[in-house]
Amino acid sequence: METTRVKINLHSGEIELEGSEEFVESQMENLDSIIELLSSVRKPESTDTNNDIIGETEDETPQQEGQSQGNISVPNSFGEWMHKFKDDVNDLEKCLLTAYYVQNGSPQNDFKTREVNNSLKEHGIKLSNPSTSLRRLVEKKLLFQTRKNGAVKFMRVSQDGMQLLKSLLR
Repeated sequence: METTRVKINLHSGEIELEGSEEFVESQMENLDSIIELLSSVRKPESTDTNNDIIGETEDETPQQEGQSQGNISVPNSFGEWMHKFKDDVNDLEKCLLTAYYVQNGSPQNDFKTREVNNSLKEHGIKLSNPSTSLRRLVEKKLLFQTRKNGAVKFMRVSQDGMQLLKSLLR
């Protein structure tokens, strides 16, 4: 029996369900209701008594864009994404911006170095060595590894990385 998986992450606004294809399809039909239910269960100003309902902690509370731990909305167009940020971003910051853009388009909410390299090339952004830039971002704790498949490392932008991205917004 094949299983299908969908994940719900209140903090980042992601939804994931796991089960048979029929189960997931039935849940997808009710997705609007699920989202409405989850958003009404926990408001930032609500009390801790709601934690028992879905077993979440304060760190998992949904955040609105612009709040300190919320995500930045990412448009479909890379050019529109880059236009959200100041003109004087350095190469390391461009690498971080591209990494978050690629991560946002990933179903697993992570990225591989190759995907960031390809995205930079596709959009005409020339960096001397994007792989080294990504390693430096990991050293600065702006990225972290989420999993490894053979020699391929998958990474994600950390909360510190998100804070840096927010500081670069226009």
